[in-house]
Order: sequence, then structure tokens, then C-alpha cells
Amino acid sequence: MGSLSECRIRKATRDDIDNIAEFIEKYWNPDHILCKSKEFMEWQHCFWGEVCFVIAENKESHELEGIVGYIPYAKGKERDVFGALWKVRNNRYPMLGLKLKLYLMNHIGAKTLSAIGLNPNTLELHRRSGSFLGTLKHYYLLSDQEEYKIAKIVTKIIIPYNREKEQYRMERLQDVERIKGVCDREKRQKKFPEKSFDFICHRYLQHPVYRYQIWEIRNGEDTMGMFVMRKIDCNSVSVLRIVDYIGDTGAIAHTGAELQKLLKGYEYIDFYLYGIEDDILKDAGFVLKPDDDSNIIPNYFEPFVQKNILLDFFSSSGDVVLFRGDGDQDRPNFIGEIRIDDAN
Repeated sequence: MGSLSECRIRKATRDDIDNIAEFIEKYWNPDHILCKSKEFMEWQHCFWGEVCFVIAENKESHELEGIVGYIPYAKGKERDVFGALWKVRNNRYPMLGLKLKLYLMNHIGAKTLSAIGLNPNTLELHRRSGSFLGTLKHYYLLSDQEEYKIAKIVTKIIIPYNREKEQYRMERLQDVERIKGVCDREKRQKKFPEKSFDFICHRYLQHPVYRYQIWEIRNGEDTMGMFVMRKIDCNSVSVLRIVDYIGDTGAIAHTGAELQKLLKGYEYIDFYLYGIEDDILKDAGFVLKPDDDSNIIPNYFEPFVQKNILLDFFSSSGDVVLFRGDGDQDRPNFIGEIRIDDAN
């Protein structure tokens, strides 16, 4: 067991990318997309002139002892940041994982630091470091049908949306300038994390593998917010996953009629989130899935696993609104077709 003084913690550079990929392959998962595809690694962790990894290396051998990837939500300093892949080599350096976290918080311009999809073994470490801990809630809208091929439905629960609420229109959004307007409005509301327009473009409009749908919520001529969604095909049917939301969260309560139209052709629509009042989702017709529910609304599709999954998170702020699309949760596990040329 060594001393932490034997390690140097620093921001990674492009010269470290191959070593980081080898570290992931050797000490985490040889089939991980970040070691299988350098193109995807660079799209997710090398943008805006920044290599988004912090590494711990042995001062003498220069071997990597630990890494943590991160995803910044804006350029420059004073931005909200999400941790991604987080791994230390072994138990040779106790508390190295905590040291990497503290470096992230203090040396990369992080206004807030959060991460979703925590290893249960790390929860105590995050609690001791003063982070706020929680679990994303999982909501769904179920299509009324006899057979389900993706979900496992023991008790069919379908609730009507609140027809007393004024219903807003939803339109598929293609105009980038309208997206910018929603981002600017959210910035004025000072929500955490704050997603910059540049980040939204990089994360959703320029994704090299997935094709996201952006749906604008409109009250008359006013844009109230926008859903970011992704269609998933599995077992010869499709589901629709809401991975993010930008704008006035209260507007979701007024989308029940439009979501029912959108639900046609899908087995269900699901929505992982934290920080939005239950009544807002209920007014739109969403059902909250209890942690011990006998119904199964799967989370994993690459490969498909028919199992309920809890998504734990930490944040340096307790005042957060989080979605499945935050951090690296909604990323491919399979390489498939990489469209990096379209993304930059």
C-alpha cells in the first residue's frame, strides 16, 4: 500500500488519450466504447479545446493509477460539470478516488459537480465528502395494448392527463435559433445545472451515433420549453425515451394531450428525472414507478435487459434538476456507425 504523495494528479492532455483508453480496457471493461472507439472518446471528452479527463499518475513510473472523465456544460470557468467514468487502479492508494473528486471540484472551473449512475460502493465516499445524494425518479406513459414486448406489465396503470389544464402545442423543432432562445430563457431562471447553447448543440444536435428528437412546447407564440427524446427499437417494437428537458418545467403539466398523440406507435414513453414536482408529471398523465414495482420499465438496451434500474446521483448542490441525459448516462455501449464528420 503506497502513499498518495507518490501520485501526481493533473488535467489530461491529448498525449494521454491512448493511455487512458488502455487503462479503461485493462482495469474497467475491455469492451467499453471509450477504449473501442477513439473517435467516440474524442467526441465525448475532447471538445472546446479541452481534454475532459483528470488523471492520477505515478511520479516515477508515469503509469496511470486512476482516472475520472468529466463533461462541462459550458466553456471557460464557473460552469456546471458532470463526472463520467471514474476508476482507480486498485487499493494501492487509499482515498485516491476522493482526491480525484476534490481535484475536479477545485481545478477545472466547476461551479457545481454532479454525477449519475453511481456505484453503490462509492455512496459513502460521496456522503463523507459533503455531497448531496439522491435517486432519479422514473416516470412512464403506457400505451393501452394487450401485449408488451419491452416492458413487463403485471398491473396496467394508465391515468388520464389533467383536462382542466390548458393544453399547449408541441412541434418537432428544427430551428437552431429557437433552441438558443430556450437556452437563454433557462439561463435567466438560474437552474442547476445550467446547459449552455453550445453544449446542447454538441450533446444532442451533433451526436455521432444517436439521433435525438427535440420537441418544442408552445403556448400561443411563446416557447415554454423543449423535450429532448430518443426512439429506441427493440424486440420488433419501439419506445420513446425523454432524456432531457430545457425550459419552464411547469409547462410539462400542459403537454398531456400532445404526449398522448406522440404515444401512438410506441409501447411507452419514459422519463428519468429529479427535482420536478410530482403533480406536474401527474397532470401530464405520467405514472411514477415505485422502486419495488412489479412492473418493469427497462433502462438498459445495449444489450437489452428487462429489469428495473435505480439511478443514484451525487451533486455538490441539493438544488438541482437532473435527467437521464445528464453526464454520460445516455451514451451508446455499441460502436455501430460513428458519424464524427457530421458532428464537428
